[in-house]
Amino acid sequence: MKNDIKHKKSMKNISFNLFLLPVALLMLFTAYGNLKAGDNGKYMGYALKVNEFDTAGSRITVLSDGEVNIINSGGSILRFRVNKDDELRTYHCGIVFIHYIFNNGWINKYKTFDINGSLKGDDEFEDLAIVEYEIRKMNLLHAKFEVLNEADGNIEMKDAKDEIVYMKAYDSKNRLIKENYISTKEYWMANNVLYKP
Repeated sequence: MKNDIKHKKSMKNISFNLFLLPVALLMLFTAYGNLKAGDNGKYMGYALKVNEFDTAGSRITVLSDGEVNIINSGGSILRFRVNKDDELRTYHCGIVFIHYIFNNGWINKYKTFDINGSLKGDDEFEDLAIVEYEIRKMNLLHAKFEVLNEADGNIEMKDAKDEIVYMKAYDSKNRLIKENYISTKEYWMANNVLYKP
């Protein structure tokens, strides 16, 4: 008798779960559809404006705020924003495109461009258009990133004095603006493409 009751309960749970499965799948596909909404052909056309961005093997992600990320086969990212009609929108100071350049999973540079794909700096920050990173102590960086990842970046690291990552910043005419060691937190934010003009 007890086994019959257990069997009926488990069958009831299975039936209920089978009923919920299509609902959950529908919700998942709806969310995925919103994520991928937009005109991918138009987005690739925009990406072609930035000549140095290699579109080979690209995949496109569109976020709810109209931000588009195109990630190529090398792991580099081209980011821009569109309005509800899929037309380009500007970031701060007329910057339209941000190109994050990665090498073996580590960001080594980012550049900013105008609507025509020409190098464009941030007018409020000495025409800042290019930032390059050089990792000088990889083992120490790995250890620091483990701590930062564990805390989701919510931890301060004032460790520029440890000379782990060196940064150089250039303007839109490729003139050096500044160079110095930065904290691993700053590099962690860059590596997680959290920079936006």
